[in-house]
Amino acid sequence: MLAGKEQSVAQVGPSEGLDHIILYSGSLAQGAAAFSRLTGVTPTPGGQHPGRGTQNALVSLGQGRYLELLAPMVDTVPVEPLGLVGWAIHTTDLTALRQRLGAEGIPLSDPTPGSRRQPDGGLLTWTTAALPGVDSPNAPFFIEWGKQVAHPSTTTPTGCTLTEFLITEPDPTRLSGLVRALGLAVVIRSGTAPAASVTLQCPRGTVRFTSD
Repeated sequence: MLAGKEQSVAQVGPSEGLDHIILYSGSLAQGAAAFSRLTGVTPTPGGQHPGRGTQNALVSLGQGRYLELLAPMVDTVPVEPLGLVGWAIHTTDLTALRQRLGAEGIPLSDPTPGSRRQPDGGLLTWTTAALPGVDSPNAPFFIEWGKQVAHPSTTTPTGCTLTEFLITEPDPTRLSGLVRALGLAVVIRSGTAPAASVTLQCPRGTVRFTSD
């Protein structure tokens, strides 16, 4: 962890916004090495997800955002290049957000608690909700971090910033409505099949990761 930067999610951004982007690799060590080679920034181990069989490593993207490199606890066949597999929207009040979006015709699932055990033994806690009305791999989930939790964007290696997040959907109406309702800096466009890409500016230049 980076000393002296512990603060809650409420202190690193607006009440709702892009929280993190998830890349996947079949091997955490190999995935982290590939990310470091491409970007010049080495992800720091984040810890394990109890009961889910996964672990992660993290990199800050600044402005209350971070990138999660997700991998199984036991190595499988590594994914090269790293694949974009998901994204999350943060909120400081998941109950209020569910009510507000529900009133706008965008229902969310019931909240589900989650946690991750960090390498130093500390426990990060959160609550999530899904977007069940959108049958797409591009559908985000929503996260409210525990009140005393240091947001990962403030405790992980810096150097990369997000310059573009692009989502392609055969029917972009539902996700476009969500992005507009929350004022997210995400580009939604129409295409023949679901796809997504993120573009980062890093010490070694511009790097792009895709869901393909």
